[in-house]
Amino acid sequence: MGKNAAVSQVRHVAPKILLVVCLLSGTVLLVLVGAPVAGATPAQPAPDASFYMNTTSTSTAYTLGCNQGKYDASHSQSSMVILDFGGQLANGSGTDEIGNQFTFSNSQIESIVVSFGQGYYVCTGSDTTTTVTIGVGTNSSYYDVSYAGGQAWGNLVNSIVSTVVNDGYNTQVDITGANDIEPGFSTPSAAISWSQGYASVTSYNYLDYGSADGCPASSDGNGACNNGWDQYDVWYVSYGSPPALATPEIYYQVNANQWQEVSLYGYQYQFGAVQYQGPLDEYPLNSSTFTSTQAWDAFENALDGNPATAQTMLHSLNLHDE
Repeated sequence: MGKNAAVSQVRHVAPKILLVVCLLSGTVLLVLVGAPVAGATPAQPAPDASFYMNTTSTSTAYTLGCNQGKYDASHSQSSMVILDFGGQLANGSGTDEIGNQFTFSNSQIESIVVSFGQGYYVCTGSDTTTTVTIGVGTNSSYYDVSYAGGQAWGNLVNSIVSTVVNDGYNTQVDITGANDIEPGFSTPSAAISWSQGYASVTSYNYLDYGSADGCPASSDGNGACNNGWDQYDVWYVSYGSPPALATPEIYYQVNANQWQEVSLYGYQYQFGAVQYQGPLDEYPLNSSTFTSTQAWDAFENALDGNPATAQTMLHSLNLHDE
């Protein structure tokens, strides 16, 4: 179809580049390109709609992707969305949207994700520059939170990528895994095993769109979180694991503070501060929580409160029921 825009996954922000500028007066000016500017908060991008999926209708998925594609093309922006299919079944054959008692087979998940990507690709029209990253989402609250479960999800992502490539949508459609990992719903060892199992079978990233339940909101010394977790465990599954990227739940101020401290923990004790893709809010589902703008501002301000965690996020996500 003549579309050839390159799609890539960026794990870490680009390093700061030091420029030496010689002025006519003879003064030498040092400029850090890309360094955070004190007091300057990047503008929030338009929120991208993510969905709890409750149907196997590929036409519905196509329409959702088409809507995002039209918006991105008309606003010259790229997007990141998560399609949540619920917890994995124990035999690795699919998922269950637990609250709705709605099950998906792996083949149905693949068809839905590919249809979303097709809708996006087609409805961007002549545009070839905008892209969508689709996170194929599960969670850590059901049966298969294990090494084998991670492998099953990684293999599903591999299969979806293969189909997207074969259908020619990959120039504008980027597929990743995704997992709503929450300390309140699994042990840390189970979630870490899932992450390691995922990494063992695929080279594609996954998005952790979960929480930091009970983690410290004002300290970074590997403090305790809920259910036997600590800041290391949250850091590992959201960023330390090779495929992990983070789009954390920012529903209240405490969430922004917790995730800032997880990032600072990474800076102080691991290989670097966590670089976030952007906040996830659920205001369309629960009006008592932060709006997208409130989530963005709270998270950005928390991160900018320490030079070690200050950063530029690229996406703002919010959750809807499909």
